[in-house]
Amino acid sequence: MRDQPRLPLLSRIPDLVWVSVDTVAALLLAAGFLGLIHWRNPVPPGLLDFAVALATSLPLAVRRRWPRAVFAVVLAGGLGMQEFLIPHADPFGLPLVLYTLATRRRAVPELLVAVAVTLHGVVELPLGSQSLDHVGLVPAIVVAAWSTGTAVRQRRLYTEQLAAQAEERARTEAARERLRIARELHDVIGHGLSTIAVQAGVERHVGDPEEMRRTLGSIEETSRSALRETRRLLGVLRDDGPADLTPAPGLADLDDLVAKTRAAGLDVELRVNGEVQGEMELTVYRIVQEALTNVLRHAMAGRATVLIERRDEELVVEVADDGGNARERPHGHGLTGLRERVRAFGGEFEAGVRPVRGFQVRARLPL
Repeated sequence: MRDQPRLPLLSRIPDLVWVSVDTVAALLLAAGFLGLIHWRNPVPPGLLDFAVALATSLPLAVRRRWPRAVFAVVLAGGLGMQEFLIPHADPFGLPLVLYTLATRRRAVPELLVAVAVTLHGVVELPLGSQSLDHVGLVPAIVVAAWSTGTAVRQRRLYTEQLAAQAEERARTEAARERLRIARELHDVIGHGLSTIAVQAGVERHVGDPEEMRRTLGSIEETSRSALRETRRLLGVLRDDGPADLTPAPGLADLDDLVAKTRAAGLDVELRVNGEVQGEMELTVYRIVQEALTNVLRHAMAGRATVLIERRDEELVVEVADDGGNARERPHGHGLTGLRERVRAFGGEFEAGVRPVRGFQVRARLPL
């Protein structure tokens, strides 16, 4: 079984751990702000000073759960930094919660408001060299936090899109594989059952024991062959053991196919003048198999001709019969499956009534 992709390291950390880290950081920041209040104020601090210090620090513990509410509280607290923080802007809590917001949404309005509040805290008239340094540094911290959060959000969106595309590709491949297996099973089982049915139907009117023995032997061999191919196809679907690695049928198996068809009562002439390999060889075999199956089922024919010939840079496969029931021949899943097989190689497929008598299937496969 294919291994599942591993999540990034930070994504595998439980949420409880992150909440604990945020809580510890909020408590440390609150303690630091309270210490600054006592250190910078010559007079005992008032209730408003403590409220501002706690508003800009403690809400960070729940910034992942309620980022917008925490941003509003920290922003309001940042307006009261004049008493104990120099410059009078929060370079810790506000950038952190803005980063959290930017990982969830675009947060451009929040960025503008945060920059305005920080500029309000660092601009002091008349402007000195120290104030100018603060005007460039503190808003830059806010913008950097927003930019980092935005990059994280875009990265997450990109990863989700890649996962969605991969899932869609997997569904498409699964659908193609199901269609391929369905075509294979249709060709294998359809041909086998059709041959058996024709032989069994004819045998009811034959009284010769020797002829009956030959027909039953042909039915047995046809059944075994169909079962072998069915097991080969279904073996790839098993997940509790190795698949059957029996090779797929090809041009070398056409003689056996023709022999079984002849045993069912249809005189078949096979002419092969060309070679192919790989998947195209299986496609050629299936074209002949399905065409002969349709002749047995519907044509009421006595003779069929199979021609496989290489012409220039293409391989031509023709199966024609002399049946008298050609105009009523149905175009079912079999011929549709053959057309799809041929188109997969960029070829052309035709099936229709012959000018004089019978039905013809023709495929042209570019080499």
